[in-house]
Amino acid sequence: MRCVWQRIIGIVAVIVCVGACASACSAPWSGKTQAGKANTSGEPSASQSSADTDFGADGSHMASSLKALAEQMLSDDDAVKANANSRDTAMSSQQRAIIAHAAKNNGKMSRSEYEQAWMNFRSCIMNRGWTDPKPPAYGGFYSVPSMNIEGLNDEQAKKLDKDWLYCSSYELVNADTLYRTQESNPELSTDFHQLVVNCLITKKVVPTSYSKDQFSKDFSNEPLPQYFSTAEAQECFTLYQIGIANVSEKESYWKPLG
Repeated sequence: MRCVWQRIIGIVAVIVCVGACASACSAPWSGKTQAGKANTSGEPSASQSSADTDFGADGSHMASSLKALAEQMLSDDDAVKANANSRDTAMSSQQRAIIAHAAKNNGKMSRSEYEQAWMNFRSCIMNRGWTDPKPPAYGGFYSVPSMNIEGLNDEQAKKLDKDWLYCSSYELVNADTLYRTQESNPELSTDFHQLVVNCLITKKVVPTSYSKDQFSKDFSNEPLPQYFSTAEAQECFTLYQIGIANVSEKESYWKPLG
């Protein structure tokens, strides 16, 4: 699983960990937003890794092809369903149908299938008593919304964590990963930081001399560089599921209770 903590520009805050899995995931995210300080409660129960997590057998590729990636998702889902003691969430029939259709089409998904997976995820969240987590879109791709949990008590926050984990794995994670991979990562590289850097350079957000090491430093620093808040940079971050939220847009943050 690839998890990257989403952060607010100008305010140190942990918002969400987005899972991009080549198999069924147990913990796409956890954590809470609290303006003004980092919140270390609600840490994920599953082990996390950096954006350079190795998915593929050779350590540098998610799979040998998109078709192989889709087939692996189906195989992993079968394993989850066959294991009565598994703590992972199996795919819904809707998400599995999308992946199965892609596997028969050389791993390719349609835009409408991508849209449907996100709609199914949003419906899943709403069916559990929360408001619609309408995702922001940058460059044609959706991003997990930044969150304002004001008004949630501890019990509600724990339920939200659980519901989000479930709905993400049940309806979205594999379909989202497969579509993003086909559209933005044709080599199926696992070097996600380098992919982000390449995107930033292509969009002329940073100079051609900008390196992966510099990006890692920038991502870790406080305050974050101003370029992180540009529309072009946001497109790159959304494309590769590295969430950097802009505090100037806080009025539009998702409020689970409304």
